[in-house]
Amino acid sequence: MNANNQLLDFTSPGAIPPDPAEVVQRVVDETRSSIQTLESLLGNERVENEAGWKLLAMFYLATGRINDLAKIEEQYKSITGISLSADLRKNYTQWFNDKTTGGPVIFEIPRKITATSLPDSMAIEHGLTSADSVLLDFSRVQEIDNEGLKKLARFFSALAKAGIKPELKQVDRFIGCLQHKAEKGGEGTCALWDVLFAYEQFRDNREAFEEKAIKFAVLYGISPPSWE
Repeated sequence: MNANNQLLDFTSPGAIPPDPAEVVQRVVDETRSSIQTLESLLGNERVENEAGWKLLAMFYLATGRINDLAKIEEQYKSITGISLSADLRKNYTQWFNDKTTGGPVIFEIPRKITATSLPDSMAIEHGLTSADSVLLDFSRVQEIDNEGLKKLARFFSALAKAGIKPELKQVDRFIGCLQHKAEKGGEGTCALWDVLFAYEQFRDNREAFEEKAIKFAVLYGISPPSWE
C-alpha cells in the first residue's frame, strides 16, 4: 500500500486512547448520581434490604460524611431494630480499627446550640476509631435553646453509657454558666439541671453529681435524680 494513500481512521473505537482524567470524572459523576438516587430511595421508602444501607454507609465513611452516617444509622435502626454501625463494625473490623490520621478529629460546637447542631454519639465513636483522639470544642458557644439543652443532656448520657470519652475544650466555662443559671431557679431550669447531671455522669464524677443533687433538692424541695 502506498503510504501517501494510507487512511488513518480516528473514528473507530479504540483509535484514540481515552483521557484517564475524563474517565475518572465520568465515573465520579455516575457514582454521585447513583448515591443521590440511593439517598432519596432510602430516605423516602421503608427499605429493609441491608445492602443499600451498607453501601451508603461505606460511602459516607470513605468521604468523611460522619453526620450523614449518624443520620442513616437512626433511620436503619428505626426500620430494622438493628444497629447498622454494629453490623459494619463486625464485618469490617479492620476498616474501623485502622487509625490513619495523626491528629484529633475536631467537632466545633456552634455559637448557638440547638437540637440539630450537635454531633451524634456514633460520629464521636467513629472519630475515636479513625484518629488518635476526638476533640469537642465549646469555645465558640454563647447560646443554647431549650431543645438544645434537652439534646445536650441526651448527648452526654449517650456518651457516658457507651463509655466514649472525647476531649472537651473550654467546656468548664460553658458548664459554669449553665450551673449559675440553674442555681437561680425559675421556670425552665430543669433542663439545665438535666445537662449538669448528665455531664457529671459523662465525667464519671460521682462526688460532683451528688453535690449538684443536694443543691437541686434544696432548690425544688424534691428528690433529685440518682446516680444509677
